[in-house]
Amino acid sequence: MSVSSLLSRGAVDILEELQILTAKTMEKVEITKQYEVIRELGKGTYGRVNLVIHKARGTKMALKFLRKKTTKQKSFLQEYCISRYLSACPYIIGMYDIAFETDEFYVFAQEYAVAGDLFDIIPPQVGLSEHTTKRCIYQVALALDYLHNRKLVHRDIKPENILIFDKECRKIKLSDFGMTRIAGTTEKRVSGTIPYTAPELCETSKHSGFLVDYSIDVWAFGVLLFCMMTGNFPWEKALHSDSFYYEFYQWQKYKNANVPSQWRRFTSHALKMFSKLLSIEPEKRCSIKDILWYFGKTWLVTKEESHPSEAKNNNDVFVNIKPQGLPYLNGNTLDSNKSDTSPSLSFSSCSSYEDVPKESNANSILVSAPIEICV
Repeated sequence: MSVSSLLSRGAVDILEELQILTAKTMEKVEITKQYEVIRELGKGTYGRVNLVIHKARGTKMALKFLRKKTTKQKSFLQEYCISRYLSACPYIIGMYDIAFETDEFYVFAQEYAVAGDLFDIIPPQVGLSEHTTKRCIYQVALALDYLHNRKLVHRDIKPENILIFDKECRKIKLSDFGMTRIAGTTEKRVSGTIPYTAPELCETSKHSGFLVDYSIDVWAFGVLLFCMMTGNFPWEKALHSDSFYYEFYQWQKYKNANVPSQWRRFTSHALKMFSKLLSIEPEKRCSIKDILWYFGKTWLVTKEESHPSEAKNNNDVFVNIKPQGLPYLNGNTLDSNKSDTSPSLSFSSCSSYEDVPKESNANSILVSAPIEICV
């Protein structure tokens, strides 16, 4: 199947032309002449991200430095141009028309998220309130729907790639499109796995390829939602050798099986939503927009009742900008009932790129077992 049949001809042309134009116009820049470096925002094997002020514009921005030794120019251009193409969406990080190189790095500029990323604000082993979770995850859902409507798959959904502009998550944006690919293309499995990786990919041989599909993002979205509401991973890896995953697998495969202990904090509506997102069979996973109906329901069981009544209304759960054609119901949000039955997996960073601990949570995160990395 050709790329043009997978992505609209106009979008393919835009991305190709952007890459060609960027490659032709990229210049070598001496950072200190054009930018005032304020501080480092993060770093990893890929390179680093610095907060800077553009001296001519007087604008704060985040410069992403990709090390030339480990990044091909083609990969840099692909990430930059896909990011620019998607940045028109209000739930995707904004981009500046700035891309250049130094002797050691390829560099591009993007919007600065003043409050960091979602990882910074999720209390380990506690999670966020249902109210905050709904407000945040709704915006992530709209960003992914925007992406998928353009035949693109993010492939790296996790808290570190969701940037926030306030601690209450009233404004959040999806970022980091270095692994984004066109749906239907084939990618090689590199190595390792992380909790957000779908089971069909965990089982893929390191020497074989896999088809890029929207269901990859849907699975990761479901795991992200669990992490946000509990502060824990549901499992370390989606393989039968992981006892927490195997218990979940048995529950999904045999509907008469008992609900695993770490899932009992969720209402019946929430469990149905998770079943759609985390279907073991990729072809049976729902689309992202299909779960928006569940925002009108209560997700967490309260101490007072095991089957809380349906929510009536709460206008502050979602953002003001609502796209046409996407269903959404208002719902009450309730304080979460933190269960002692959740697995003893501590919520820690499992970044494909960043390998440096986050400062804000560094002292409170306990890693119970090593987690392999997927790049």
